[in-house]
Amino acid sequence: MADPGPADLAASWYAGLASTELRSRPVGLQLFGQDLVAWRDGAGKPVVAPRYCPHQGASLVLGKVVDGCLRCPFHGWLFDGSGTCVEIPSSARIPATARVTRYPTVECYGYVWVWYGTPEPLFALPDFPALDEYRDQYIGFRYTDRTTGTARQLLENAFDFYHFQTLHGLSLDRTEFKVLGDQTKASDNGSPIETDAWMGAWFEGVVTPGHPLRDPGRWLMAKAATFAAGSSFQLLVDGWPGGQRFTGYVDGQEFFKVLLAIAPIAERMTTQVGWAGARRTGGKLRNLFNLSMLYGQSRVGTAQDIPIYDSTEADAGTLRTPLDNGVLRFRKYYQSWVDRVEPTLTRPGGWS
Repeated sequence: MADPGPADLAASWYAGLASTELRSRPVGLQLFGQDLVAWRDGAGKPVVAPRYCPHQGASLVLGKVVDGCLRCPFHGWLFDGSGTCVEIPSSARIPATARVTRYPTVECYGYVWVWYGTPEPLFALPDFPALDEYRDQYIGFRYTDRTTGTARQLLENAFDFYHFQTLHGLSLDRTEFKVLGDQTKASDNGSPIETDAWMGAWFEGVVTPGHPLRDPGRWLMAKAATFAAGSSFQLLVDGWPGGQRFTGYVDGQEFFKVLLAIAPIAERMTTQVGWAGARRTGGKLRNLFNLSMLYGQSRVGTAQDIPIYDSTEADAGTLRTPLDNGVLRFRKYYQSWVDRVEPTLTRPGGWS
């Protein structure tokens, strides 16, 4: 039978919006199938809450931020950073239920991250040192890709090693793929992620380059995959139910880092955002070459993946082989976090 709930959303941290989008005015966004509003409180911290005023449903996006509080444009109700109404013009009494329920948020790595699934986060947002204390060691770019695929589909892609050779045309010999059992094995990506929120894998293979004249396409693909610096590449991936961290190597030497985050807009409407950075080697030309190779890998690979995401009917795929072991283990892990979503936080018939 097909895997359960391919469109269900796991309890997790998700990328809500870029930090640069949130300035002095409220910003509207759609996330988890909900219309939301975001603003900065008096300390400059992001607040994300339902978009419509609980009074008469006016859009708070049209309101104003006053000393870190958001004022409704219709009747002037004022909501503080906790979501509580602290002022109703011309009224001495504020109803005890006059509040909007804010989502837990964290701001780092250029994004406002929003927690979904339970009233309070079940684990801390994982760190990513390549965009923090080691930022000067990398030269990189940010990316945004929209698809009708599901969050689970985008995340399990990294555990589907066989498609590297088939869809992406990477010719490999002596491949090895293993799901990791210890977070410390992924320490190159960052600090260990809390145990049950974590899943990681290791993949490596020797690239068979072909001949530059008789098979130039295969030769170029091999050179791009190895940054023209060796004969084998390795990929370390680990993550949480809403995102992943990657480190890429050539012949055991680190060449890049990637942060991938999911922004679940609505059911069958998903955005993946993130950052990819090539490790600086000290030479300007080599740095630019490595960055261009990484950019090409990222953008070409994504351009090949997205039509698959957009057109897949997950319930139709029922056959399995031993090559699917990584994907099946990821789906079991992911489903365990879908099961933690509190029913009161979802709409009947689907996630919200």
